Amino acid sequence: MALHLHPTSVFIGAAFGATVTAIMWWRRCGTHKSGIPRGTPRQAAPVNTQGVLTAGNTAVIIGSGSGIGRAAALRCVSLGMNVLLADIDVEDAESVRTECLAAGARDCSVVVQRCDCRLEADVQAAKDTAYATFGAVHLLMNNAAIQTNNRCSPYEHPDRWRRILDTNLWGVYLGGLAFVQPMIDQGEAAVVVNTGSKQGITMPPGDTAYNVSKAAVKVLTEALQHKLRSENCMVNAFLLVPGCVNTMIRTRGDKWIEGADFKPERAKDEREYNGVKDREYAAKMWKERGAWEPERVIDELFNAISVGSPFYVICQDYETTRAMDDGRIQWAADDVLFRRAPLSRWSDDFKEEYQRVSKHFV
Repeated sequence: MALHLHPTSVFIGAAFGATVTAIMWWRRCGTHKSGIPRGTPRQAAPVNTQGVLTAGNTAVIIGSGSGIGRAAALRCVSLGMNVLLADIDVEDAESVRTECLAAGARDCSVVVQRCDCRLEADVQAAKDTAYATFGAVHLLMNNAAIQTNNRCSPYEHPDRWRRILDTNLWGVYLGGLAFVQPMIDQGEAAVVVNTGSKQGITMPPGDTAYNVSKAAVKVLTEALQHKLRSENCMVNAFLLVPGCVNTMIRTRGDKWIEGADFKPERAKDEREYNGVKDREYAAKMWKERGAWEPERVIDELFNAISVGSPFYVICQDYETTRAMDDGRIQWAADDVLFRRAPLSRWSDDFKEEYQRVSKHFV
């Protein structure tokens, strides 16, 4: 017997089927509010980093005399690792070495190497020292960086531009140039960490050269990890993206730019704050301003290395949540997608809209 359906029933059934299909597509792929399909919000599978952070293995930290590099060195020695402290400031690196020995490191397990990361010969010498002393490198951290604290515009100060790019970008490239192939040839699990910045993703106006350098570090590190996985080797790369952190970079930027006009009593960094030379006091004051301690950054980084994921180690701070970071990153990407004004977050035309939307970044 033939089954006859009312046209309305057919329409309702078709509409229901289309709706279910759309919902399944949205749940599977996601759909941007512009209507453009998006991929599933899922993290990449962990890479093999087993045994990298192991006693007896070796870390090379370029930019190790303070801040995040110092915290990484102290964490490595707490794990029983050998450490090569590479820094342009030997006095700072020696101070960190003293701290490492006080924390229980053996005298022969921590070596200082003067290294100007802008110079290929210096970085190659650091590599030669590491391999001659310890025989292998399991963790390379390209961490050296400088900034001008919002005093480097898109069309001024070519000397500042060159120094920032030479340090923040070229130094990272030279680190990879010197170390990556020997690390591959070891045939052991090993990791390269390049230190980026949220400023290299969201691009707040002011310190353009710094933003450009960190955006380039992001691109370089993404390309490095793609090549490493394509080579099917045992080395993997991670991009470390700190938020607001209590380090020396701001004071050093002020000293560089202000020169003889720099007033030490105004220094605000990990060692002193407004003339009070006390690490604990400085950390307390920076925490009130929302800055993480460098050790918190290393917690995030070493956890990612231990489990092999995520590649993008994006750190929060005491003022910024994961949701805020995600919202700001999405807003920056949407400038391109929506053909908005560049850096629209800081544009008068979009300021009210951003304020309204960002209330939901919680």
